[in-house]
Amino acid sequence: MNLKKFITSRGPILALVVALLYGIFIFAVYYTGYHAMPTNMDKLPVTVVSSNKQNSKLTSQITKSLPFDTVKTTSDLSKAKKNLNNRKTYLVIHVPSNFSKNVKANQPAKLNFYINESNQTSVVSGMKSVANTIGSSVSQQVILKKGEAMLTKEPLMKLQTQLKKQETLLKQKAAQEKQTIQASPASSRAQLAAKLQQETVSEKAKITNAATEGQQKIQQKASAAYAPVKNSVMVNIHTTNKVSTGLNNSMAPFISNLAIYLGSLIGALLLYGSFVKFSKLVGKYRSFALMEMSMVILAALGSLFVSATIVGMMGLAWSKLWSLWLIHGLLLFGSYNFNEMLVLAMGQIGTALNILLTMIQVVAGAGMVPVATMNSFFKASHYVSPMFYGIQADFNTMFGGSAITGTLVGLGLLTIAVFLIDLIIVALRKHQPMLQFEQLS
Repeated sequence: MNLKKFITSRGPILALVVALLYGIFIFAVYYTGYHAMPTNMDKLPVTVVSSNKQNSKLTSQITKSLPFDTVKTTSDLSKAKKNLNNRKTYLVIHVPSNFSKNVKANQPAKLNFYINESNQTSVVSGMKSVANTIGSSVSQQVILKKGEAMLTKEPLMKLQTQLKKQETLLKQKAAQEKQTIQASPASSRAQLAAKLQQETVSEKAKITNAATEGQQKIQQKASAAYAPVKNSVMVNIHTTNKVSTGLNNSMAPFISNLAIYLGSLIGALLLYGSFVKFSKLVGKYRSFALMEMSMVILAALGSLFVSATIVGMMGLAWSKLWSLWLIHGLLLFGSYNFNEMLVLAMGQIGTALNILLTMIQVVAGAGMVPVATMNSFFKASHYVSPMFYGIQADFNTMFGGSAITGTLVGLGLLTIAVFLIDLIIVALRKHQPMLQFEQLS
């Protein structure tokens, strides 16, 4: 009977409403909001700058290879930088005027990328990834061109030597023929000179054709020799536990646990009000037991609806609903008790410190960055972070990974620990502090 009165009082009812509103709406807001990244990265405009027509072929190749809908080309680097600073473009690729000249001279050739880091992290990292990809591709092409040039250098020099010899012999033959013509009768000189001119032109044409054909054969031979080099490395990317495209999907475990935890933060404060009220009626220990039983019921109901919403929005298999319900139910119950510690110890003012602990858990929960990359403070904090265990369990359940048994055991042990702390606080305090806000005015 007391449980029915307790759970139907304003505190538990409002706590359930808050758990549902925070769990469902916060997840919906962030999940749909982050859907645009990185699927819509191609909508961002970028600029390719080239101030030399000799680089037009390379500029065209870069422009075609960029994965963006809007690629502007210009020769004005300063204007492109200004647009970058004003966020009218998000990446500037500059091909210096001496690029092709340096490549041909076997000198270092620079390709410049300009990125405005005063943008969202996802945009900056995406543009850096594109810059690295384009830079590696161009670098490989330059290396191959230089290699082909080195391979053709010696044969071309030999060909040029042969052609010079042929031209020298042709000149010597023409000089001898001219002397012969001069010794001939005057009446036949014009005819012989015309014949010599025709033969000389014909021989020069043969030498020119031979030079062209020789160069083509050398180039073809070099290209054939370098064909295996171009295809010597095939990149095959194998992925496991594939996550659907979109920043919203990769962030879903973090968003879902944050939403549930925020619901528990407010819910704990509301449940505290009912606890204080019933403590005067049935005693603090019985009121504490009623509050814990209410937490179990609220966690079961709230997490069921929230988990069903998450499965539906993400398009997950409905068979995963029960695992997510178990995870989120335990998370919500554990988070109620976790947030209740400071409230039981300090009254409603403890919620202010709970907000600070929430901010710490945003990092320590390892939803955005792995634990291995954290500093020592957050590495230590993640062990006592309810969100950490929930996020890791969600990753494994939503997308695949190791069994969730270990994370659930960790969350269970943490919940037992904070439950005992709550009980100790209740036992030590004779009266629960209840702040009257009208007294602050």
